[in-house]
Amino acid sequence: MPYSPEEEANVATVKAALTTGSEDFTKFFSEIFTQETEWTIAGHGPVAGVYHGLEELHNNAEAALFDRLAGPLAITTRGLWADGSDVIIRIDSSGTAIDGEPYRNGYLYILTMAHGKVVSGIEWLDLNAYYEIVERITI
Repeated sequence: MPYSPEEEANVATVKAALTTGSEDFTKFFSEIFTQETEWTIAGHGPVAGVYHGLEELHNNAEAALFDRLAGPLAITTRGLWADGSDVIIRIDSSGTAIDGEPYRNGYLYILTMAHGKVVSGIEWLDLNAYYEIVERITI
């Protein structure tokens, strides 16, 4: 079934943000998230929960990872689909930690879009990989 005009616009917006963030994952977030975006990290542990706005997400979840990397985290898009105002994406990431060890993870996002921005969403990732690097490298 073909996508509606809304779905096509949302897919194009997310695809452009993924391209922008392909060599630096932080650019993906700054491209389409806002200070009003409600973001849920599914799972258990200290980083799982609901965040309100890009700044809160960065300060309480992303910075702990990105500060432990030797350079930007690269992403590869594995799938991109739309359903109404939702865009579903599957992403793999790769980078190198400041201790020289590789960091890899996989993500599944459901992004709810409005006016070209993410208004809310949920993220599934390998939290064990996230917690392992955060616990291994003290900064």
